[in-house]
Amino acid sequence: MSKIKVAIVGVGGRGSWLVETVAKRSDVEITAVCDRYIRRAAYIVQQCQLTGTRVFDDIGPLLAAVECDAVMVTTTDAHHAEVVVPALKAGKFVFCEKPLETTARKCKAIIAADHQAGGKTFVGFNLRYAPVYARVKQIIDSGALGDLLTIQADEFYDGGRTYFRRWNRSRAEGGGLWITKASHDFDLLYWFAGAKPLEVQAMAAKTYYVPKAEAAMQCRHCRLEATCPDRAPREAPALVQIREESGGEPHDLCLYNAPSDTFDHGIATVAFERSILATYTCNVVAGFSDRRIRVAGTKGTIEGCLSGTTLTLYKRDPSACIQVPVDVDLGISHGGADADVQESFFRFVRGEAEPKCRPADAITPVCLGLAATLSGDTHRAVSMARYRL
Repeated sequence: MSKIKVAIVGVGGRGSWLVETVAKRSDVEITAVCDRYIRRAAYIVQQCQLTGTRVFDDIGPLLAAVECDAVMVTTTDAHHAEVVVPALKAGKFVFCEKPLETTARKCKAIIAADHQAGGKTFVGFNLRYAPVYARVKQIIDSGALGDLLTIQADEFYDGGRTYFRRWNRSRAEGGGLWITKASHDFDLLYWFAGAKPLEVQAMAAKTYYVPKAEAAMQCRHCRLEATCPDRAPREAPALVQIREESGGEPHDLCLYNAPSDTFDHGIATVAFERSILATYTCNVVAGFSDRRIRVAGTKGTIEGCLSGTTLTLYKRDPSACIQVPVDVDLGISHGGADADVQESFFRFVRGEAEPKCRPADAITPVCLGLAATLSGDTHRAVSMARYRL
């Protein structure tokens, strides 16, 4: 079997990991790496010893000059469409990291391009592939819970402290945390409910990562650095250093004083068809990381967490509590999902499998995030009818 030839676009944190893992595959050849900071692309190619791999800083010249079967897109969220659409028009298979995009308009542009290309886009909502959540979905679909009533999803993320010095803090780059972060979980709510969302109401606030007059704009200049639990490392990783030297933001921006227009904790409620009600809590101040899920229906309730290896199934009649084992390798990121996502994409390219999420599905969690953002800003419920899903 000939190797799949791929180009990878966007080599920040997620993208550099992708290059490193794909480079280890014997069935794939990376023919090009692209990043707006071309030195980053060159650096990761050198680090992975990718002989013959070309580097670019724009998707247009890449598509014109390099042979590839697929393009894998891991740019910042607000720049997906500008890579995905031309790649589809060039006839390539596309892996698009979640979320699909940050606006409904750009999501619909991707959907139209994907339709015109004959359905070649795989959206990387990796939690659909996490063994814990895949098992929950199987149990829901089996009818063991009866008719669904409520879904509760909670996320506590210690790594969120880095968001307020990175692009994730900006709605212009990531859509705000209701999209760049919560799209994972809004997608789960939608996937589990199997129903159309009708209305969103959200409350969110930023009360921890707020300006401190006594702190400097960068950790290296701050008199609080020695005692601050949120201080950045003095030495930046190589790819971050290259970004800084190329005109990007410094790696040690103050989490408190750097400008941001998103929240650090919030709760959203979603009403779905069939009277299914869902809630999602997002807390990026917490000192630990985990996701928790509880789905309740007329016959039973299933609950568990992303860091666990079992689910608990509570039956209503007759009353019983059953432990459901989950086969998961917790050493793989996103609850054991990331390796399966990558393998599933390459099987899709070979015509051996279908994606769990296509663009026509992936627009819904983005619009749920847009509705939650609007609801939080205006302090009112937002009808999903405005997004014409």
